[in-house]
Amino acid sequence: MLSIDEGDPAAPAIVFVHGIPGSVDWFAGIAERMAGEYRVIRVDTRELGADGDFSAAARTVPLTALLDDLDLTDVTVVGHSFGAEIALELAAVSPRVARVVVVGQAPDYGAASIPSVAKWVVRPWSVRLAQQWTPGPVIRLANRSFFASRFRYQSAPGLADALVRDFRAALPTGLAYAVGARADDFAAKPLDVRARALRQPVLAIHGRHDNLYDSTETLARFAAAGARTHLVEHAGHSPQIEQPDEFVSVLGDFIAGTR
Repeated sequence: MLSIDEGDPAAPAIVFVHGIPGSVDWFAGIAERMAGEYRVIRVDTRELGADGDFSAAARTVPLTALLDDLDLTDVTVVGHSFGAEIALELAAVSPRVARVVVVGQAPDYGAASIPSVAKWVVRPWSVRLAQQWTPGPVIRLANRSFFASRFRYQSAPGLADALVRDFRAALPTGLAYAVGARADDFAAKPLDVRARALRQPVLAIHGRHDNLYDSTETLARFAAAGARTHLVEHAGHSPQIEQPDEFVSVLGDFIAGTR
């Protein structure tokens, strides 16, 4: 598994797991801010599920091996969106994980704003066509709704290019799974249920203006499951990009308070 490993190898480790479509770039600003105090590891998960198995257990195997290979302990795992269930599963199977942070992800699709027709339209073949033929400006425009209305791409260096690059490089079957079978998997075992079953502390961070998942319902359910919660007032689906300083402060406080 590809990863970017930054900071002092002896410092407390944080492993960041991006969403889909996404890449290690989605935590670049956070890594820049935290690498002076922590060992920051950003993993590239874009090929997980390439064999068609998108279960959290299967996608977690390479991350478990990575933690073992690096002999990490007291690890903080942060999962954004599609990476959230991977983070929770990793905590369930690896004793090396000490705490989990779920970012921008509801427990299931009950609070999601995903059109029901999407699972019939978003198929691997249609995704491949869109990846090949959709112009970059259209991709960037289509992603605007995932950020708070006042957010501007220019405030996050490299993001505008990353949006296009990551969409074109995303696993088509992964995007199809995200709007289709993933709903059934979550219905069978919602993320708040998984969080409640963990021995490790869990923090859920969500942007108030997330147009994909309702922030109020999301945080209420995680809180009821025993997780700590934080609402980022001026952010949408990706608070780590939209409000990186607040994100770093909240994450640092959570780590310090659970060590």
